[in-house]
Amino acid sequence: MRWTWTLFWAAAGLAMLVSQLWVRWFVIDFTYFKVNLGWIALVYSGLTAYLNVRLRTEIQLTDRELHDWGDVFIQVTPLIIEMASQGVRPREIAARLEKERSLPPLVSMKYMAALEKATSRTKHPKD
Repeated sequence: MRWTWTLFWAAAGLAMLVSQLWVRWFVIDFTYFKVNLGWIALVYSGLTAYLNVRLRTEIQLTDRELHDWGDVFIQVTPLIIEMASQGVRPREIAARLEKERSLPPLVSMKYMAALEKATSRTKHPKD
């Protein structure tokens, strides 16, 4: 997830809007109206946050991927859990799985998302 840049642009947008109280460095004049760049940064941050959340909730393995890679998933699950508990980034885990097991990175990322959803449900079951 790219939360670092999303938070950066949100903070930068707020800083630009607050600085407008003292200086007008971030105001662009379009003849008929003026816009502070802070608003653009905040809208961008909001859109990227929305896309990050949507991507995380809607990414799913297809039946074909489960059929083709099911045996590999069973073998690599302990490795994924171990590397994730050590703080290894999902992108690095996907690269290692691609190198060792020829598992496509997108498929492994989908599987890691499914694992995360499954483990979060078992930790905090909904009544």
